[in-house]
Amino acid sequence: MSFLPLFRSRSLWFRCQICLYLLLSLLSGALLPIQASMNAQLARSLTSAPLAANVSYLVGFLALVALLLTQRFDHPDWFALPKAPHWSLTGGVFGAWYIASSAYFISTLGATLTLGFVVFGQAIAGIIADHFGWLGLPQHRLTRYRRIAIGLLVVAIFFLAQ
Repeated sequence: MSFLPLFRSRSLWFRCQICLYLLLSLLSGALLPIQASMNAQLARSLTSAPLAANVSYLVGFLALVALLLTQRFDHPDWFALPKAPHWSLTGGVFGAWYIASSAYFISTLGATLTLGFVVFGQAIAGIIADHFGWLGLPQHRLTRYRRIAIGLLVVAIFFLAQ
């Protein structure tokens, strides 16, 4: 696995921190089908996937404001916003697409198939972005193991669609 070299010749604290990050990433992934199902129910209740996405974003915005108000993070530098790459601000558009589309598609395709394709799309985009070092990411070459992983995802998608 590609994260195993992180454990070699590192302090115990660093290894525990990496394990915590991996577990929290797993939790984040596990929350996606729950979030998508909740958004789908909201879209059915409101009879509008875009409105449900807006409500979801409003609630998320309020949660993030509350998080900022706890001041448990570094003080944000609001004046650096104009210096940020302009393309980095479009992440919200992609988030809106994800929220609205998953709320719509999950009602038709179901949570498993919809999110199976979401994960597949994330893996493809992640591998391409890593390989070329796009969007300021550190470069991680497309290895034989990553190709095998994509092949296994294709097989998984095939079985999920049955």
